[in-house]
Amino acid sequence: MTVYAARRDKGGLTVLVEVVNSGRKRAFYRFRIRITGPGGFDATASASMDVVGLFPGTSWPTELTVSDPGHTPPAHPHITIESVERNEYKA
Repeated sequence: MTVYAARRDKGGLTVLVEVVNSGRKRAFYRFRIRITGPGGFDATASASMDVVGLFPGTSWPTELTVSDPGHTPPAHPHITIESVERNEYKA
């Protein structure tokens, strides 16, 4: 999983994420990230791919938009991957 630099958008931050299935079987993914910054900015976001799954060698690019009411989105946020769950397809 790769997390790219966040960009400010309309009072929030947009974070680009790419999940790559480097395994040998189709798999389903779920992940959670946390974004923090100066002035108390603290937000979490999560996403999951539960329907089709990723086939081996393919990727899933997605973007998550987060905000923290009452806090200005930081110019240089700290992004932490809190969890990644991978479940292989069982046929």
